[in-house]
Amino acid sequence: MSHAIISGAEKSERDLFALLALKSDVLLAVVLTLAIIQLTLKGSSVAPIVLLAGSLLSIGIMTGLDKGARRLMSGLLSHIPYVFGIYLFFFEGFVRLTGLLTDFSVLNVILVIFFFVAGNSIATAGYNTILYAKRLKQSH
Repeated sequence: MSHAIISGAEKSERDLFALLALKSDVLLAVVLTLAIIQLTLKGSSVAPIVLLAGSLLSIGIMTGLDKGARRLMSGLLSHIPYVFGIYLFFFEGFVRLTGLLTDFSVLNVILVIFFFVAGNSIATAGYNTILYAKRLKQSH
C-alpha cells in the first residue's frame, strides 16, 4: 500500500514539474525568438547571445530532466534555468525599465513587462528544476 502512495506522490511531482516546464518552455521560446530577431537586426552583441544561449540551454535542461537524461542534468546544469530566469528578471527587466526614462515607447513597456513576467516564471520553474533533479538523483 505504501508503495502505491509513494508512486502516486512521485507521479504528482512529475506532473507538476512537467506543467511548470511547459509554461516556461513557451516563455523561453518567445525569448529565443526575441534573441534571434535582435541578432538579425543588431548583429552579434552580448545581450542577444546570452538570451539565445540561456533559452536554448534552459529548454534543453528542463526537457532533458523530464525525458530521462537525469544523470547528466542532475548536477550543476540543473541550476541554469534558475540563473537565467533571474538574469531575465533583474538584468533584462530592470535595465529596460531604467531605459524607459530616455527612450519611452509602448514596445519598450511591453518588453519590460514581458521580461519581468518571463523572468519570474522561468526562475520559479528553474528552482523547481533544481529540486526535481535532486530528488531524481536521490531516487536512483
